[in-house]
Order: sequence, then C-alpha cells, then structure tokens
Amino acid sequence: MLAYLKLFRWSNLLVVLFTMVLFRYTIVLPILNEFGLDPEMSTPEFSLLVLATLLISAAGYAINDYFDLRIDRINKPDKILLGRLIPRRKAIFYHSLFNILALLIGLYLAYAAHRWQLAFIFLIIPVLLWLYSIRYKRKFLAGNLIVAALSAFVVAIVWVFDAHMLIAHAKMDPNAWIAINYFVRVYALFAFFIGIIREIIKDVEDMEGDRITGCKTIPVVAGIKNTTNLITFLVFGSIMVVAFFQIWFWNRELYFLTAYLFIGVQLPFLIMFVKSLRATTKKDFSQLSSWAKVIMIAGVSTMLLFYYYFMHTDFLSWF
Repeated sequence: MLAYLKLFRWSNLLVVLFTMVLFRYTIVLPILNEFGLDPEMSTPEFSLLVLATLLISAAGYAINDYFDLRIDRINKPDKILLGRLIPRRKAIFYHSLFNILALLIGLYLAYAAHRWQLAFIFLIIPVLLWLYSIRYKRKFLAGNLIVAALSAFVVAIVWVFDAHMLIAHAKMDPNAWIAINYFVRVYALFAFFIGIIREIIKDVEDMEGDRITGCKTIPVVAGIKNTTNLITFLVFGSIMVVAFFQIWFWNRELYFLTAYLFIGVQLPFLIMFVKSLRATTKKDFSQLSSWAKVIMIAGVSTMLLFYYYFMHTDFLSWF
C-alpha cells in the first residue's frame, strides 16, 4: 500500500485537494455570498470534481513513472517502484482505470453544467499528460510549460464549473465575476510560476539520466550554469511580484496579510534566491525543490487570510 501511495504521489495529491477545497470555500463561495448569490454546484458535485482531478493526477504520475523507468534506474535506482515493488503492468492498469472513471465523472458534471464541451477537459488533460510522459518531457521547455499550466488549471477548474452552472441558471453578478476572476488569475499565475521553477529544478536533479537517455531538457541543452541563472532570474522576478502585492496590501492597511506574505512567501523566496546563487550539487537543487514546495503551500494558505478579510472587512468593495 505504501508503494502505491508513493507511485500516485500522495503528498502532491493532498496539495491538489487542499488547493481546490480552499479556493472554493474561502474565495468562490464567500464572494458569491457577498453579492447575494448561491452556488449552483452542489457539495456532492464539487466532491466529484475534486475526485476526478485527483484521479487524473494520480494516473499521470503512474504513467510518468512507467515511461521514466530507464531514466529513474540512473537517477534514483534505490527509489524505483515499478518492476520492484509494483508490477509495471499495474501502472498501465491504474492509469486507464483512473482516467476512465474521471471521464465518466466529467461527462456527468458537464451535463449538470448544461455545457457538454466541458467534458473534453477530462479527455484532453489525460491525453496531454500521456504525451508529456512519452514526448514533451524530453523536449526543451515544453514539458515544463505543460506541467506548470496544469498546476495553474487546478485553481481555474474550480471556478470553471461553478461559473458555467451559474450562467446556465442565469445567476451571475458582473462584480462577483470580476472579483472571482481576479483571484483565479492571481493564484493560477502563482501556481504556474512556482510550478515552472520547480520543474526546471527537477530537471537539474535528473540531468544525468536525461542526458544519457537523449532528453533535451533545459539543463542538458543549456548546461547547469545557465539553468541555475534562469532559476535565479525566475525566483528574483517572483520576489518582485510578491513585493508589489505587499505594497498594495500595506497601502490598504492589511498589515497582517502583508506580514504573512513576507514571512510565509517572501522570506522562503529570498532563501531560494541566495541558495540558487551557490547551487552546484544535486543536494543543493533538492533543497531548492523543497523550498518551492514550502512556498506553494504557504501561498495557497493565503486564501484563509482572504476569507478572514471577506468576513470582517469591506475588502470586496475594491472590486
């Protein structure tokens, strides 16, 4: 059982679950309530949406390990699961089973939203993850962009279905739409940038196996030095963006949120920046990856603070 949990990346799935639940219950629903709207997506339907997302994610991790077996034998032989603790064919079985279940859930949710085109989400994403595993992961930058975009979509998909169900029942306030879309963009962009930083770092960690097997990842093509400079540049850019939001919140007397951003997000980014300047070994990049995870969780957790401000201030009056 532990081997299967590792195969499906249980800790990453918990982050997906945490992100989707928080975004709906601390951002989407409070904003709708503020504008006198009730959600059309029921709690059971939202639970199905989360389940489908988790199933697709788990399937993606399984098929990725299946096609990465040769690379993993070089990069991390002690951590290989398929062929040692889990039969390889099980990865294909669970990949197929999970994606079929997710597609069936997607068909039902599309029907409930009166928008059949939404069902294609649950077909396109598994296909994209399959292509990522067999082709795009080995291409320069392409795989990084795909994973980062899918990380961003974890946030967006919550509002996609809620919004379409509201529209289907002619229940939508333009101000609510503007406010929720603002938060969708902010958190989706945050997930995208932290995702692409982490994926590039992982490419450096896996560089030896990628080079031997003919992959054309960023560190293989550009070298570790140039890749490290790219990571440093992206981290520095993230620091500047966070600083912008800190100033914005400070000017509106949201001091607790400003302080949290500094301690929970900005400080880890600063630590990443300093460490990236001196990163040379696989251990150094492993530490950078861990800091990226900390930043992701801390950033998502800011939703709890926004929920507090929604409940106790006129924060939404700025929209």
